[in-house]
Amino acid sequence: MGKRKQSLLLGIYFLSILVVSSVSVGFAEDRFQISGYGNAHMMKHDGLPKLLDRTTGLPMEDPNDVFFQIREFSLFMDFTVTEGIIASLEIEAGDDASVFTPNYAYVEIDIPTVLDIFQSESLSGLTLRVGKVLVPFLSYNENKPNFRQNLMSQPFTAWNISPVVPSPPDFVGLGWSDTGGILDWYHEVGDAGLVDLKLALINGIQSDSTVLDDNAIQLSSGPTVRPRDGLIQNGHDATRDNNQKKAIVAKLSLISTDLPLDLGFSWYQGAWDPAGNQDLTMQGIHLNWLDYFWTLKGEWVTADVEQVAGTNLFPGVGPAGLNTSTGDYEMNAFYVEGSVIPLRYGPNGDRYIRLVYRYDDVDTNDRALFTPFDRSRQTFGSEWQFAKNTRLRYEYQDHRIDSFERAPGPFIAAGGKRNVTMHMASIIFWF
Repeated sequence: MGKRKQSLLLGIYFLSILVVSSVSVGFAEDRFQISGYGNAHMMKHDGLPKLLDRTTGLPMEDPNDVFFQIREFSLFMDFTVTEGIIASLEIEAGDDASVFTPNYAYVEIDIPTVLDIFQSESLSGLTLRVGKVLVPFLSYNENKPNFRQNLMSQPFTAWNISPVVPSPPDFVGLGWSDTGGILDWYHEVGDAGLVDLKLALINGIQSDSTVLDDNAIQLSSGPTVRPRDGLIQNGHDATRDNNQKKAIVAKLSLISTDLPLDLGFSWYQGAWDPAGNQDLTMQGIHLNWLDYFWTLKGEWVTADVEQVAGTNLFPGVGPAGLNTSTGDYEMNAFYVEGSVIPLRYGPNGDRYIRLVYRYDDVDTNDRALFTPFDRSRQTFGSEWQFAKNTRLRYEYQDHRIDSFERAPGPFIAAGGKRNVTMHMASIIFWF
């Protein structure tokens, strides 16, 4: 059974629990809540290499052509089972409207309320979340819905290192989610704000290959190569685990209500290979400083991968030097993003125009001879909220590939350029 079908069955099972529970207790307005969002965009690249279908050998669609895409449509459902227990579910459809994926499906237990202990007048609490959960690593993933972001495109920290986005063009199930549990303790610290500590035990990132970065493409010039694109294509299949070891995640945040500022540190460790002998360790920090007229955001993440050197998954069909594993290696990425609102209007000031700038940098394998995913990027964006809960966006991006002088001939022959540009116009709504 494919992992999409398994995920769909998990979502249907969880939804049936919500329906049965709702029927048995009645749909009280304060017990069941539903919300959602959707977005669609037009995108145009220049400078990407042309590819062949590895199964048929026929040319794939030119990635530099203009294309339109329903990126995602999500429904969020929250049901109060009883005092202190909430069931939550997100169902998402991507560009393939026939595929519905439960991004998360969990039950959250407010431990002090359920056990009638540790009651306090201060803002503090202890909750346990069990099921398919959004992994509490950095900030972007837990705030994934794009109407909460200033740009439609994801930062490199989420796109390449933390596997928030699945491999394109198969955008199904946006968000790094996994089966497990999250224990969340938070406590008010005087007037300074909140301290929030999350500890999670999950199945973890996995690959059934002998190398972690096992994605492969076939260039139009002929050879098959591993682009070493980070963790974008790696499995976080919530329905299975490929070894007997679980991954551990920890996230510590300080949330200041006066500024308001959200600053935190995240850590992840887990074995990715079937034998459970090779570890992936990640650390990162995040910062969100949000004001009524401006925002400042950023993340930095590093990932250390244990991997056997000398493995070539595609001998004889590609450049051996590019496809052979380098052994243990390190990945890292960061982004800094700022925005300003020069114009607000409307009766409540809820209509505005926002200008956004983001700088990214990513290195997905510091021991590889060449990878097009070692690059920096500048993004210039604008956002117009012209109606309630509806926005228009435009982005221009300029990517610069590092070490392009070492790019192999087949990559250049397929149309790959040092600078890759992108234009994207999108609409987003939520309710």
